[in-house]
Amino acid sequence: MAKKGASWRDEREKAAGFWQMRFMLGAYKLLGAKGLRLVLYPVVFCFYAFAPRARAFSRGFLRRVAAFNGKPKPRPLDPFRHIVSFAFSMIEKIAAWSGDIALDNVRFHDDDVGALIAGLEAGKGAVIICSHVGNMEILRALATGNETRVSRKFAVTSIVDFSGTAKFNRLIEEINPESMTRLVSARDIGVDTVLDFKARLDAGELLVIAGDRVSPTSPGKTVSVPFLGAPAEFPQGAFVLASLLESPVYFMFAVREDDRDPLSRYDFCVFRATADVSGPRGERKRKIAAMIGEYVGHIERLIGEHPLQWYNFYDFWRSNDTKKERA
Repeated sequence: MAKKGASWRDEREKAAGFWQMRFMLGAYKLLGAKGLRLVLYPVVFCFYAFAPRARAFSRGFLRRVAAFNGKPKPRPLDPFRHIVSFAFSMIEKIAAWSGDIALDNVRFHDDDVGALIAGLEAGKGAVIICSHVGNMEILRALATGNETRVSRKFAVTSIVDFSGTAKFNRLIEEINPESMTRLVSARDIGVDTVLDFKARLDAGELLVIAGDRVSPTSPGKTVSVPFLGAPAEFPQGAFVLASLLESPVYFMFAVREDDRDPLSRYDFCVFRATADVSGPRGERKRKIAAMIGEYVGHIERLIGEHPLQWYNFYDFWRSNDTKKERA
């Protein structure tokens, strides 16, 4: 069990040692995604058997989703299936950066993807706010390989929190050195960085940032929003940054059509943010809260359909003080 105050980031790195990750890569190269799916189960079970916190967080989350959507309580093995789904997300990242996921394996919808494509065709960038639902790494891998529905090549810059992912990032970099280019640490954002982001957007690039995980460096900068029937703290950072950059903002999600099949097609969902976060600074906080509420509404719908693809394995509904202690 993780020591008191240890974060999910720390537990995640301990849970998936580098040898397990190298084993996963070797098995993928030898067996492909289909074969790896079979050998992955015993590896995940070893983690599952000795991870009571992850089991408890998964069970609590799945119960909350079921109650919110009026569905039956989760089955006893659903937390195990949840963690298997998380392991599948790592297979997806390996496959994506190995060039084994093609655009043909992605299903688009009649949502706001057309507006996003039109803007990119016109050389206009956008801010993409994603989440730890599904696997948005597929977007970056496809765009890096110039597999998109946009006629011109465009760059994607991702703002990431490197804590807790160093080992896996090192593995992905071995697969494709380009995977670690155009990444910006969330800890390094300042005035100069914001100006650089603005220049990239003006050049027609995409800027991607997750909006559902509180930064360990600023645990108190959150907004309380109803989420699955109870207040939860969501970070302001991604939304404040979007307001400063004054570019179109889209919420984007990529989920497997089948939660438990890493060979499944992917649903890409794109929604233009309707909340306006421009205007005087005094009004911005209220507008940012409205945008976060809109974002959370999309997440609620998606995890109602794909609960096993929610990859925040900690108690999202703890108080702010508890979150500070955890970080």
